[in-house]
Amino acid sequence: MSAIQAEPRLRRYLDELYRWNQRINLTSIPREDAESRHLAEARRLLVHAAPAPGARVVDIGAGGGVPGLVMAILRPDLRVTLIESDRRKAGFLLQAAAVCECPQVRVDPRRAEEVGHDPAHREAYDLAVSRATASAPVLCELALPLLHAGGRLVALVADAEADAGIAAAAASACGGGVPAALAPGILSITKVAPTPELYPRRAGMPARRPLHGS
Repeated sequence: MSAIQAEPRLRRYLDELYRWNQRINLTSIPREDAESRHLAEARRLLVHAAPAPGARVVDIGAGGGVPGLVMAILRPDLRVTLIESDRRKAGFLLQAAAVCECPQVRVDPRRAEEVGHDPAHREAYDLAVSRATASAPVLCELALPLLHAGGRLVALVADAEADAGIAAAAASACGGGVPAALAPGILSITKVAPTPELYPRRAGMPARRPLHGS
């Protein structure tokens, strides 16, 4: 889809986001900064992730729809699953996907730990994305089980260089290669081996006891 074709859908997305934000906490970013933050960050991630046509994409902790839903608007060929355990936020995502005419988007209102053991999702995705969902080691444990070998986790983070260092042990434990900073604020990890059945651990455990290595 061209930028001109996507623009009306992006405006509808932002209108819906800030309408729902009056009732549930979806974003703390002011409406006047939405273009430069929400949309620009998702566009930037999409450029660096460069998913192949028709790729299966999963957004971990999709929240207000950045980056996953915005990526789906910009690239209608992508088959996008938005994982969001908060039922109200999942409701927003369902409504926003409908308003933005994104029939290729699916919303899964479960915890990522549960989805990671579902045979329909485990090692089924080409690309996993996220923005500020969890620390880098936790994100590795939640995202890497969903990727097939050769798939990639590409996430928006505060400090990609620092996160690449602290994520190394968790990435290795879950079948990932060496974490790398693709660009400032963008962390990338390629899946190189199957994830052991142990991971992800039960709900809440990855956050309580992150995989930092010995």
